[in-house]
Amino acid sequence: MNLETKWLEDFLALAELRNFSRAAQFRNVTQPAFSRRIRSLEQSLGVELIDRATTPLTLTPEGRLFRTTARNLLRQMEDGLHQLKGQSGFGPQPLDFAAAHSLSVTLLPELIQAMSHEGQMLRSRVESIDVDLAVEALQEGRCDFLLAFNIEALMQPPFLSLSLGKTELRPVCAPDAGGQPRFQLTQSAPIPILGYSPDAFMGRQVNGILRALEDSPTFQPVMESSLTNLLKVMALNGSGIAWLPGYAIVDELRSGQLVDVVSPEKRDIYWGEVEIKLYRNDIRLHAGAEQFWSALRKKCQQGWVLTPDERLM
Repeated sequence: MNLETKWLEDFLALAELRNFSRAAQFRNVTQPAFSRRIRSLEQSLGVELIDRATTPLTLTPEGRLFRTTARNLLRQMEDGLHQLKGQSGFGPQPLDFAAAHSLSVTLLPELIQAMSHEGQMLRSRVESIDVDLAVEALQEGRCDFLLAFNIEALMQPPFLSLSLGKTELRPVCAPDAGGQPRFQLTQSAPIPILGYSPDAFMGRQVNGILRALEDSPTFQPVMESSLTNLLKVMALNGSGIAWLPGYAIVDELRSGQLVDVVSPEKRDIYWGEVEIKLYRNDIRLHAGAEQFWSALRKKCQQGWVLTPDERLM
């Protein structure tokens, strides 16, 4: 198989820009020459990488997988050249993570810290985005790993996953002067609720909990957002109740800034459970990413969990 480096760079530019003209301009070649180079790459691999029938262009399933391969091949070549020249460059290749917003500021730093050795922090790049967009990033090979929740679309080939623990979705609010919940699900007046956007992952989970309630309270929507931290801030200032994941409110529950709206006896009715998982494509990643995955898998097999919910029980 004859693969030219410039073909790989062309393909990655096209995968990012989704337009032949813009990608050719970015690569400083004419569009006909650029198109021929993409076609040469496809012919060399024996598969089509680009779905040319869509606007904007999309990658085929094979193209999404090859995007990761192309990125890793170029990185390995760059590292090898640095070694030949006696240069260290920036050290080992960074691990590319995509993560749901709330996970990127809570659990992902803990994961990186737990997997760092002898005081040397793992090199990493992190993209914090909506869960559905993060899934797309993994599917299209724009990241090595995705830290997210139990997502059905990623529970099958060509993806692999490790379970890092579970978190509880629990209704919480600010306390009153006596330390009791400021709002009660049994109150006759409408209950102000701070809700997730219905199309967000957490929004779908919370809506499932509410639909399962036999006697659903009357809620008055106050705010809707896909951001867990924003809903937490609004709950802290007493604006309403919110179903928030345990990992995001450890300190607030411990300090009493937030309290559970329902008693532990009713948790089976009003609480939900979400699994935290790390996903990857089932193709070989660069050496550092493979070492990270192997070490984390061994750690999980020994019973290690990332989620801090047990501290709240």
